Amino acid sequence: MPDERSPLKGRGRQLARAGAEPEPPEPTPPVDENVTQAEKDAHIRPRTCTDVLCVALWVASLYGLYVTLIYAWENGDTRRLYHGLNWENQLCGVDAEVSAKPYLYWCTKPSDNALSQGDLSAANLPSSITDAAGHLIPLANAILSPSETMDLLHPICLASCPQDRSTFHPCLQNVETQQQAPRNFDGSFWVNNTYISHLVQDIETTLFAKRFCLPKENFLVEQLNETLSGSMNAVMYKTQEIVSARRVYILVGGLAILMCYLYLFAIDLLAAPIIYGMLLIATAGSFLTSLYFFYAALRIELGQALSVSEEALPLVESTNDRNWDLVVGGVSLLIGIAATCFWCCKKNSITFVIAAVKATIRILYDVPQLILLPAAGAVVRGVIFIIFLWGGALLVSAGEVEQVDLTQYVPKGIARTFSHTQDETLYIVYYCFSVFWMWELLLALETFVASYTVVIWYNAPLANGKKRVPCFPVVRAFFVGLTYHLGSLLFGAIILAIFRGAYMIVSLLESQVRGKGDDENDVAKTSAACCCCCLQCVEQILRYLNKGAYVLIAVNSDNYCSAADRALRLMSSNIFELGLLQGATVLFQVLGNVVIPGLGGYLTYLIVRHLEWFNDPASDHFVAQPDLVAVVGALICLAVSLAFMSVFDTVSDAMIYAYITDEEWRQENRLPPNPNIPPNLKKLLPESQQTDDE
Repeated sequence: MPDERSPLKGRGRQLARAGAEPEPPEPTPPVDENVTQAEKDAHIRPRTCTDVLCVALWVASLYGLYVTLIYAWENGDTRRLYHGLNWENQLCGVDAEVSAKPYLYWCTKPSDNALSQGDLSAANLPSSITDAAGHLIPLANAILSPSETMDLLHPICLASCPQDRSTFHPCLQNVETQQQAPRNFDGSFWVNNTYISHLVQDIETTLFAKRFCLPKENFLVEQLNETLSGSMNAVMYKTQEIVSARRVYILVGGLAILMCYLYLFAIDLLAAPIIYGMLLIATAGSFLTSLYFFYAALRIELGQALSVSEEALPLVESTNDRNWDLVVGGVSLLIGIAATCFWCCKKNSITFVIAAVKATIRILYDVPQLILLPAAGAVVRGVIFIIFLWGGALLVSAGEVEQVDLTQYVPKGIARTFSHTQDETLYIVYYCFSVFWMWELLLALETFVASYTVVIWYNAPLANGKKRVPCFPVVRAFFVGLTYHLGSLLFGAIILAIFRGAYMIVSLLESQVRGKGDDENDVAKTSAACCCCCLQCVEQILRYLNKGAYVLIAVNSDNYCSAADRALRLMSSNIFELGLLQGATVLFQVLGNVVIPGLGGYLTYLIVRHLEWFNDPASDHFVAQPDLVAVVGALICLAVSLAFMSVFDTVSDAMIYAYITDEEWRQENRLPPNPNIPPNLKKLLPESQQTDDE
């Protein structure tokens, strides 16, 4: 009677029957110089270029991107994004009229007191100035003293920030408007505005962000922006403290890498207890929840049955509605029963998930280059992101600058918007799509490299329980992905880029249909939210499907559509096991991203508090803000753990697809199980085949 421990749809029984027959020799792949010995061991077909048309389309899109960037270079100016705007809508230090005045300054509203000749002398102000016509004009009684109220609506541009009260500048005071009367027969009329300015004595300021002149008096800073009041010096001090503790961060980075390896080692040892423990918690928690709400709903009946007064039974918090308590209790009971049935009927699937998790850890041990893959990918994506961000800034700044009145949040002169022509809008849309496509291509290449490496590892010869993996399979994977299968990677990337762009457009529409009060359109808002949810769901499904497609592309040199179709069939026939593995992977990811940063932050705090280098005020490396540095250390550990956990997720998915495709291939060719199957997965085979292998 065949053993039934294999969880993958009876493949163990089929392979057991196949093992009882004479074992046919494995098919000999065609001779191809482009296929290495490791690829032959993995039954990889001869390499052919796939989806070449996508490469041609990508090259054409790169030319369009080049044209877009040339336009942005010729018409854009990134200084329009961050230089201050004066009340006349001129960019300080950019526009011709104020090109020599790069600093933005907010005047104070003048008091009613004009400075006399004695006041001018006391403030070191000149007694007279020469106007443009060369006439000498006295300043006594012409300069107004500043008040304690700032004019946040009419900033001006200055060549330098005032250092004291020995200077003055013209500040707008009011606007007089004259209107023609009567109107013309067609309703048109003209308006004449007279902008009246006065010379106002300056206040003492300090330069901030190399662009803005901020007052030093706290009561004036509070008027500029509440977020700047009294805390700017603290923010600058803390920033300096973060930078000065860089030696601590180097040490913490090394500890984070060590903790990630220890965490993987702990998963290898404790995968089964963790998974069974979580299932036990879910089952017991469901039953306890059902008992709790049933008690809340039937407390009075229970007291009557026990002949106990209602006050004698403890009162518990619930929904305060008997019917809803019964509903919640019933649903929790059904969940507990379902979890119990899962324990009883799907033990093989749980065993499979545990073995798959252990095999994933073994891959990371045998091919440590995979650990560096997300870090290298993050660096490359970071560089490209900076380049694209710079290009996007140029493109956005090609439009006309307009002021935005956000005085209740920030002073006028900082916020701005840009108006673009129709052609510039099309440029921006095309640029965003190109950025999405390139970004998804980098992610696709990273996934393909991991998938290819896992396939090579899975079929590598097994000697004394260890895999003999060829040197640097990751390098070979990059070469194969960028040469033979670049078109397929571009195909998968453009599909995700389209859905990502559609999601952003629908999200923008959703934000536009959201009104306030009676103006809110509930139907449009609900429809847009549903569309966003559906697009996000489809995108996540496609992203997961791509992992299986890239494994099949790496093995069979299939085009993207064929590989995705077969991956979908494999996913649908093993959806339960794949879903369970994905849940276990997410569980270990979440645990890692919580435990490692938490422990890293605590260790950072201990280091800066108890290591003499950092707690001695006389030391050059003294850290005065251990709490702040500990938070930064925790963030560094989080970044490292995210890299480790992301590769753990990718490798686990690629490994399970490699396992399924290998079994499919051997079943089609009526071959016995893979003699080089990883030790962690051997327990999934029937007992007869485990004995033969041993």
